[in-house]
Amino acid sequence: MSFPHYGPCERLAEMPDDLVRFLALVGNEVMRARKKFPKPHGLMTALTEEVGEVAKALLDEPWSRVEEEAVQAAAMCARLALETDPTLTPLRTKRGVK
Repeated sequence: MSFPHYGPCERLAEMPDDLVRFLALVGNEVMRARKKFPKPHGLMTALTEEVGEVAKALLDEPWSRVEEEAVQAAAMCARLALETDPTLTPLRTKRGVK
């Protein structure tokens, strides 16, 4: 999948180490999630759940838990961007969304 409206990723070498580490963790989580749940059905629901867990962790848990939940939420965002959620196709079609 391409993201033409974002342009080329020519500044990767300029990314700070913490961002590179976070994105690597997100990539690892995407691969783990794909192995456990190979079909992208229900990704919107999974993303919604993960965002709720980030919010709960922000209010009630140590920062390490916030980081873990943020990685999982970002991984669900990545899967949605890369794989879509086919369970939404009928609704999107009905609404005239491509």
